Amino acid sequence: MIPQPGFMEMMIVVLLAIVVVGPKDLPKLMRSIGQFFAKIRALGQEFKTAFDEMGHAEEMAELRKEIEDLKKMGKLSNLSDEALEEDMRELDRDIREGTDLNNPKTDDGGAT
Repeated sequence: MIPQPGFMEMMIVVLLAIVVVGPKDLPKLMRSIGQFFAKIRALGQEFKTAFDEMGHAEEMAELRKEIEDLKKMGKLSNLSDEALEEDMRELDRDIREGTDLNNPKTDDGGAT
């Protein structure tokens, strides 16, 4: 963990800056220090963006490879909207029949 400077430490740094640089050149120094930190922050953001883009590109390549593998196995070749809709209707029908309280099923297959 990085130690956080307190108020007294900051006051000492300010006093040293006034003594070493002088009150006349202190605003110029502070401006250049601010610009330096802004450049560092921009570079950090640029690196972060580049790594995020590389990660997204890698994920997309991995997903494309998985899709191609599934297509080669034949699992996605017969996937269509009609087949999916029919499967969903069949699943809905099974759920409705299984949860019908007016006509409960028993283990022997008959109604009670």
